[in-house]
Amino acid sequence: MLRYKNATDDGVTIEQVTSRPSIYLDQWIWCLLSEDSILRNRFIKTAEEAKATIMYSNATLIELALIEDTKQIDAIHEVMDKLDYGFSDFNPSRVIKKEQELEIPGGGAFINNLNPCCDLELISNYFLNRMDPLKPFQLSAILPKLKGDVESGKFREMGKRFEGLTPIILNARNDPEALSRAKKRHSKKELFRNHMPYTKDIYRHAIDFVVVNENMKMSSNEWIDLLHTVVPVAYFDFVMLDKRWCHFIRTILPLSPPDIAYVFSQREIDNFLTKIKDFEEETIS
Repeated sequence: MLRYKNATDDGVTIEQVTSRPSIYLDQWIWCLLSEDSILRNRFIKTAEEAKATIMYSNATLIELALIEDTKQIDAIHEVMDKLDYGFSDFNPSRVIKKEQELEIPGGGAFINNLNPCCDLELISNYFLNRMDPLKPFQLSAILPKLKGDVESGKFREMGKRFEGLTPIILNARNDPEALSRAKKRHSKKELFRNHMPYTKDIYRHAIDFVVVNENMKMSSNEWIDLLHTVVPVAYFDFVMLDKRWCHFIRTILPLSPPDIAYVFSQREIDNFLTKIKDFEEETIS
């Protein structure tokens, strides 16, 4: 949840508190939840009983804000407003930079217990600056405000920035030396870190995965799928992903739970819900 921690003449402090298990959903599962009332009710009941936190990124909220069907919108609002929530940055480069700035020497912890994946900009723009602290807050109230910003072109540059990664991939594939280096890294499956979070390693392996799979077409949607993968898998307990990125996490990435999230594809919804129900918080050294 987000809560007001201190209110003084200098302003208000917002604190994000998330309980485990933490869950991140790709766009396809949001669509299923909005269309299937039985699945939606089952998911809400399971998440409520587990005291789970649903994590939202800027990308997730933009995709939800752009849905036009009123029945789907109402169904999504139901999920958003019944379950606990938190805001996560989905830009791996930005999160990695914050990790480097905040990590205490020796690793394993961050200054003042700050979480590098927390999206402070999103919290500021859509919670602190636009919500009335005297009224009950519903998370779904963010969506129309975000939709207005999208329609006004505020996030156009964000889309262009991620699409701009495609030429870098193509250049690497067309450069024999760069391609050879990527293939060697891909086959060795080396890790640079020896403790969580493994954001930088996941991102590096994901880029190499794209480079060496030379027939993979990297549309803007594919980049968004990649970006839905890296930070959530590094930080959360359960992540619903596109089938391709589930395959990457399970068979290519040299990491497994609890060091990273459990991942599930569309065929594994029953297993996903069972895992949430059976979740027991583990102490990770």
